Amino acid sequence: MIAPMSPARKFASAVISAIAAITAVSLQADEPRADIPVSRGTALKQIAYMYGVVEYCGLNSAEVFDGYLRETSYVRRRDGITDPVARWLRIRGLTAADLEYGDRGLGGYRNWCRTEGLDSARHFLEFRDQSMAGEGP
Repeated sequence: MIAPMSPARKFASAVISAIAAITAVSLQADEPRADIPVSRGTALKQIAYMYGVVEYCGLNSAEVFDGYLRETSYVRRRDGITDPVARWLRIRGLTAADLEYGDRGLGGYRNWCRTEGLDSARHFLEFRDQSMAGEGP
């Protein structure tokens, strides 16, 4: 025969069940779903991430920064993003770049800079050139 659970054991069991349920729900919430549209702030967060990579890699210049500012302004106008939301998205993007840099370890950032860093710098330069030529946004 199984002995009845003590009140402390019942409470511990309820807490563990609640934690398991919350974890399951949060894991499901993080999974991408095809029926949910991509957030309109995703582009701005990605731009901030790219600029963070450029800064970590030492590839920043006046022209690259100008391209970053031009693209940021364009995306904010296009998507109707307000100042507080833009600030929050920028912080999230820069934090993502910071975490990525930290994950690279000593010297691991070199390849990151040769790939993502150069691609990001070129992206901002191209956006700037298109914007100044009147061909782009």
